[in-house]
Amino acid sequence: MILANLLLAITPLVVEDAVETTNTLKLLVPILIAFLTGIAGPVILTFVKHKLYIRTKEMKKKNDDFVSAIETQELINKSLNQLQEKYSLDRIWIAQFHNGGNFYPGNKSMKKMSVTFESTAPGVAADIMKMQSLPVSFFSSILQKLNSGDISVLTDVYSEEDYALKSFWQNKGTNAVYVFPIRCLEGGFIGILGVDLVKSDELLKDDVFEQLKNESILLSGYVASIAVEKA
Repeated sequence: MILANLLLAITPLVVEDAVETTNTLKLLVPILIAFLTGIAGPVILTFVKHKLYIRTKEMKKKNDDFVSAIETQELINKSLNQLQEKYSLDRIWIAQFHNGGNFYPGNKSMKKMSVTFESTAPGVAADIMKMQSLPVSFFSSILQKLNSGDISVLTDVYSEEDYALKSFWQNKGTNAVYVFPIRCLEGGFIGILGVDLVKSDELLKDDVFEQLKNESILLSGYVASIAVEKA
C-alpha cells in the first residue's frame, strides 16, 4: 500500500520532467542544426576536402611512379636487346641485390640476388625465371672481386676451381661468364651486368668488352632509379 502511494506521488513528477526534457530538446535541435550548418559544417567540409585532396595526390604520385618505372624498365630491355643483336651475344642479363623483397640503390642489403632483365639469342634458353632469389654468399668469390674495384670478372667454366660454381654454370649450359659491376651514383654496388657464352667458345673481343664495360656504367642510372629503398 505504501509503495502504491509512493508511485502515485512521483508519477506526476516523472511525467513533468519528461515533458520538460522534450520541450528542451525541441529548442536545442534547431540551435544544433544551425550550429552544424553555419559553423561546424564548413569546417567539416573543408577537412573532408583536404583529406580527399591528399589521397588523390598520393594516388597520382603512385601512378606516376609506376608509369615511370615501366618506362625505365622498357629502356633497359631495349638496351639489352640492342647489345645482344649488335654483338651477337648468346645471353646478356642484369641482376640486382635485394633483401628478399625490396631492391636497394646501394649495398645496404645484399642477402640475395635476382636476375631482373635478360635478352637471349635465338635458340638460347631464357634463364631469368630460374635466377631468382639466389644467395649472394654462393657467388662471394666473384662479387668480392667486383666490390673491391675490378672492372670485370671472367669465369671460364671448364677451369673453375669452385666445384659448386662450376656445376651451377654447367647446368645453365654456359661455357664462360663475364660479369661487370653496376653501381649507383654514390658508388654503391647494386647489381651486375652479365654475359653468358653458351653456343660460342670464343671470348669477347676487346672492343666488345670495352663497350659492355661502358654500358654497365650507363645502365647503372636506370637500374638505380627503379630500386626501392626502404627506410
